[in-house]
Amino acid sequence: MPVLSPEVIQKTDVDTMALRVFLKALDLLGGPRKLVEYRHLTWLPSLMAAAYVVVLTQAAAKTEDEVAAFLGLARTSVRNIRRADPARVQAKLSQELKQAKTLRAHVAGALARWAYEEVQKELAAGEASA
Repeated sequence: MPVLSPEVIQKTDVDTMALRVFLKALDLLGGPRKLVEYRHLTWLPSLMAAAYVVVLTQAAAKTEDEVAAFLGLARTSVRNIRRADPARVQAKLSQELKQAKTLRAHVAGALARWAYEEVQKELAAGEASA
């Protein structure tokens, strides 16, 4: 299976979409200040990686192997992010923050998937009003 070059990935503008998903995920968490308040600044790399995984698999239709090779992640990490359940993290989010548990990759993945869904709704609403 060929590894995608950064040039090929750039054509799908995944950087812009991944950043948008990342920022929406921060918004869903309650904003960046909540990360500071709960001392979860270490969540940022996991959340950014999860945003890329979601965008690359959903918007760019890349395989687990392609995403893992491009991001330098283990295939199992990519799979866990892809299979993460947004509904479950929505239900558990306030509890997790209050208990100050560390963010596990699957929680970051679920949060990124939830954020991606919200971004897609916003984009669709923008297109409908245009």
